[in-house]
Amino acid sequence: MTAQATQLIHRSQHQFTEAFAHQLVAHLNRLRQETHPDDPPVNPEHVWGQMQHLPPLLELDLWTVEDGSGIHAHARTQLMNTEDNQHLADLELMVAPDWRGRGVGGSLLRRAAQAMQARGRSLLLARTTDRVSAGEAFAAHCGFTPGLANHENRLLLSDLPDGLLERWTTRPADSYTLEVWEGAVPEADLAAYAALLSVMNSAPRGDLKAEDTTVSAQEVRELESLSRAGGRVSLTAVVRAPDGTLAGLNDLSWRASQPGIVSQGNTGVLAAHRGHGLGRWLKAANVAHLRRLSPQAREIRTQNADSNSAMLKINTEMGFRPFMATTIWQGEIDTILSRLPRED
Repeated sequence: MTAQATQLIHRSQHQFTEAFAHQLVAHLNRLRQETHPDDPPVNPEHVWGQMQHLPPLLELDLWTVEDGSGIHAHARTQLMNTEDNQHLADLELMVAPDWRGRGVGGSLLRRAAQAMQARGRSLLLARTTDRVSAGEAFAAHCGFTPGLANHENRLLLSDLPDGLLERWTTRPADSYTLEVWEGAVPEADLAAYAALLSVMNSAPRGDLKAEDTTVSAQEVRELESLSRAGGRVSLTAVVRAPDGTLAGLNDLSWRASQPGIVSQGNTGVLAAHRGHGLGRWLKAANVAHLRRLSPQAREIRTQNADSNSAMLKINTEMGFRPFMATTIWQGEIDTILSRLPRED
């Protein structure tokens, strides 16, 4: 490392402490000044809460470059020990602006890549934004290639077209019905909802070497627990087909302590039920419920693949506009390690 007192430290999820969570969040909040300068800071108690409720199937590791003044760079890897995508691991690597160009990023990447290779993974997925140009240059230099172009799109609720929610929630006389669940998925619908999540496999994946994923009922509950531990409140809208089965979903969530910014996650309708306006109905009904439940909400953000024309059409009609461009990169670990300088 570049300074005598600087250390590169590895911690697995079993070694996280509350003090480390606070130290890590201080670092993340400094970095967010570059990407999200107008957002409120992350609350370390939310991060510590999630660190204590990580799903059993999840493996999370962190490498940090730190000294007596705090953390200056980190790499985080995440993998799921399931039958799906056993070749993949997700990577987040971030270096503070004043620490770039010192070889810190390469040192972190080498250690993370070697660790994932030792666990049988061969491909890393990482994300960059157009607000940190150094990230794209670093990814390309280290052997990653662009796999999927995205945008984080934002809807200012004050920009909702007049009457749109009413128009989109007014239905013809068919037998579809809609429900909005606050909080956890009802137990009676848990297995069906977990199966419905497979609809998200139809979302564009571009050139990414990723497989379909399945989600079990247990995993749904574990993810709900993780979300609650992070201080989040959730709304899930679902549509039932005429036979009572679940045909589509839309979910929203936000932190109760920061209700202004709402995240929209999954939106999907099973192929057999498309063409009935269910996507618009789901999105409009959930936003209408959000405005009643949390009037402090001021904006909704969502990630969309640039190639997802059907969803982008709905979002644009609703008033979503580009907020930040993002790219998902993929890198073969063998290639990455061959690009990085060896360390003694």
